[in-house]
Amino acid sequence: MTDFLRNEPTRHLWPVLLAFLTLIFMLCALGNAAPTAKKPSVLNVSNPTPNVREEVIAVPLADVLRRLATADPSSVGIEILPDRQKLPMQIFSSVAGAAPNTVLTLVNVGASQNIRLRFFVGDGETASEPKPLVFGRTVPERKDDFAWENDKVAYRVYGPALQATGEISSGIDVWSKRVSDLIINDWYAKDAAGQRTKNPAMTYHKDSGQGLDSYDVGLTRGCGGTAIESDGKFFVSKNYTNAEILANGPIRLQFRLHYAAWPAAGIDVSEEKIITLDAGTHMNRIQSTFSSEGVPSVHAGIGLATHAHAEISENPQEGILSVWEPLTDSSAGMDGTGIVLSAGVTDTVAGGDGNIYFLLNARANVPIVYFAGAGWSKSDIRDQDAWRRYLRDFSIDLQRPLQMSWEQ
Repeated sequence: MTDFLRNEPTRHLWPVLLAFLTLIFMLCALGNAAPTAKKPSVLNVSNPTPNVREEVIAVPLADVLRRLATADPSSVGIEILPDRQKLPMQIFSSVAGAAPNTVLTLVNVGASQNIRLRFFVGDGETASEPKPLVFGRTVPERKDDFAWENDKVAYRVYGPALQATGEISSGIDVWSKRVSDLIINDWYAKDAAGQRTKNPAMTYHKDSGQGLDSYDVGLTRGCGGTAIESDGKFFVSKNYTNAEILANGPIRLQFRLHYAAWPAAGIDVSEEKIITLDAGTHMNRIQSTFSSEGVPSVHAGIGLATHAHAEISENPQEGILSVWEPLTDSSAGMDGTGIVLSAGVTDTVAGGDGNIYFLLNARANVPIVYFAGAGWSKSDIRDQDAWRRYLRDFSIDLQRPLQMSWEQ
């Protein structure tokens, strides 16, 4: 080696050889230190319909983590390209009670439009905590109502403490609101203060600019309550017995209600409901499971209340049933309620006890899924035609979901 270096012709090659070896060493070091290569993390979301859509979409969590080469869901953020506006997101379990397996985000997609979402890992890049757009809770200060809402509308059902007073109803009540703010806590607090101070103006039954409760659910099915039908008669449960929140925002609320067994034409039937409400929609997704000993199926009715002067629209072939009617306060305007099923699930409509029903066969212990919701003439649903259009567009969107694909 010494003779080689001393050799005049080769001595001038040594600096070149040394530089080459140094470069090889650096490349090897960088190769050993480099993290696992990330896959492209841009998701295309395409709208196949002529409707403008605001929806919560679900992306498999494992797919997102694999593409970002991270094991920490809390480090994930989402932005829309090219302006890089951060989007609200939520880690969610699509199986009630199981580990989270889905990333949710709220998107706005124009008619026949494609948008691009970039998923990224934080390090200060992630969005700040998003403003909650959904909320729900039991309300022990009001005899354990369970109330829930999003940025469009609010609902409630009644619990066992109210049942103990003799007020029995398993219908779904509607609160009409015109603001995107979450109002449940404020309205209950105001009503309680009004009762305490005997001030009749401090009640959620009066519209103070945000909206009001002027929907009379009473003994009806309200906005999507259920019944068991037999020989033209309808049998309904009492108030819910237990409520359990499964997810509480910021963009999806999900909770479970249990209804104790009730007599229905010689059999006892119990029910479990899982209700999901996303931001940006008027419609609850309701999964009902009926159970009865020794009976393979029941005839279930999914109902809407029909108050005085109600106008009913039936389109069972498309799975749409709706009601447009005045609220109890004559100055409060009109309210729309509606049910949407998958097309072809039922072609039977029946009326009874102040309700209109979709009827369908429900196998014991096998869930049925339907959508029910409401709209108000003093908010974003101005008239009956607008409500019918909303439900028709919602049905179209159900049949033609947003399409998603990763860029390669």
